Amino acid sequence: MQKQLIARASAFIWPPFAHLALSISMMVILAGCSRGGNAPNLGPGVRATTTGTTAKDAAFRAEDLVGRLLFVRGGVIWQWRGREASALLGNGDAFQPAFSPDGSRIAYVVRGNDYSDVLLADAAGAPVSQLTTNGSRLPINSLERVYESTWAFYPAWAPAGDRLVVAAQPAPPAGDPAAEYDLSLYELPIRDGQQKQIYASDVAHCGRSVYTPSGDALLFVRAGSGAAGDQQIYRLDLTSDTATPVAGVPTPGYDPAISPDGRWLAFAARDDTRTDIFALSLAGGKAPLRLSDVGAARAPVFSPDGRQIAFLAIAPGESGFDLWLADLSTDASGGLRAGTARRLTTGLRLDADSGLSWAG
Repeated sequence: MQKQLIARASAFIWPPFAHLALSISMMVILAGCSRGGNAPNLGPGVRATTTGTTAKDAAFRAEDLVGRLLFVRGGVIWQWRGREASALLGNGDAFQPAFSPDGSRIAYVVRGNDYSDVLLADAAGAPVSQLTTNGSRLPINSLERVYESTWAFYPAWAPAGDRLVVAAQPAPPAGDPAAEYDLSLYELPIRDGQQKQIYASDVAHCGRSVYTPSGDALLFVRAGSGAAGDQQIYRLDLTSDTATPVAGVPTPGYDPAISPDGRWLAFAARDDTRTDIFALSLAGGKAPLRLSDVGAARAPVFSPDGRQIAFLAIAPGESGFDLWLADLSTDASGGLRAGTARRLTTGLRLDADSGLSWAG
């Protein structure tokens, strides 16, 4: 469905916390929640050794993480590996990284003026290929450029590593005045083949998605068009092409992540005036379990071994997102439990909409 184009920006915003508002015609989950504050001077290429530091007096707290964890700060993709975090990829325009299932490649989004593209890099951050060409060679900020440009966001890998799902537009804006299309879900082959639309709605945008481990379904965020659209997590059956809300996930709910064993769905959800991380058994029959109590949290991701969960949150009385970590366990009834969350960074103002990606 097309919407009248009021103004275009180089980034859309679909804010779960509603701290910012932009005059734009499309609303997509972006990190509009970070606000103010002084950040440490850690630019691209700077390595931050965490050994011996604390969250109180330094940017990074000492923590030896399993595998490799990606996060985004200022349009630069960072990697936490072992006890060190360092800039890996990007020049201020790289967002939404996603490790491939085998950890050998990274899909990510590059945002430009009036468009965004999906690219691939290897695990070391070296460019591999560009999967979309959504931009225009026409003058920046020109109306003609708008009529040739489209957006793509939120790459998510299929379990076989042969394709991605992205939220993208079917075509550039059209008509007079210009109207642009809602974001739909598309499968994007890694090698040969055409982009294929797998879900679209006349009354809603699509956002972040994640495949089930079997690859036969996709969990994705669906939100009514406009600033007030409620985010819901839907399940798209890729065999029958039917999409239904995931039972037990409250509205608004967003940022879906599935545990490595496929048993648990983690997500961010509003609870009165607070937003925290919850988990729901994908087997059904149980209420969501709270995994965080920070009050402004989102973007959960499970560790490769399923023993920890990381997420982004704004500490009480502060501004901007930082990285947090909690250990996971199961209780006597089989319910998922999280220990007290440990804050791993301070003052970095991380990009919450880019989320986190964790590989072995």
